[in-house]
Amino acid sequence: MSEFERNDGSKGEASCAYFGEGVVFKGSITAPEKIVVHGSIEGEVAARDLLVGPTGTITGKVSVDQADIQGKIFDRIEAKVCLSLRKTGRIEGSTIYGEIEIEKGGVLSGEVATTKGSEGFRATPIPKVQTNLPLPPHVVSTSNATSGATDQRSGVDNGRARATAAGPKPPLFDTKAERTATSLEASAKNGGA
Repeated sequence: MSEFERNDGSKGEASCAYFGEGVVFKGSITAPEKIVVHGSIEGEVAARDLLVGPTGTITGKVSVDQADIQGKIFDRIEAKVCLSLRKTGRIEGSTIYGEIEIEKGGVLSGEVATTKGSEGFRATPIPKVQTNLPLPPHVVSTSNATSGATDQRSGVDNGRARATAAGPKPPLFDTKAERTATSLEASAKNGGA
């Protein structure tokens, strides 16, 4: 890219690509020094330094030495030296970095790998978390309920804990004593046989 003259007569920086707010660029872009994105890029990006402003979005593969992300990147980013993810920044996809700095509020989602400390890249996937799932039936601790140990809860609470942990609810009455009482009543009605 050669030097260009601005409307005010000053010379622009020859090795910087600037995409202002509202600008949409589709295709690959390579700059020898710096790319500043406040608009939107769809495609591959390569430069020494990258700044994605709060309104900036890149969808595609990014390969830079240093990146300062305040906006959004989707797909893949490789920041060989340093990646700074600001509080308004969001990266979704695979991330490879030399060093990383994430401000509180910044979102990093997808596969993450570092270039330091290993021969090549070792990706560590971030586990996906499912929400709105029902609680499993064994949520109540079974250590006190099944061992017969007592705690400061009442007997009714212990019965509920056992029922939740072990399956069906315990009977409200002693069934063995109830059967004995029932058989005594039946034999009394039959004349004491």
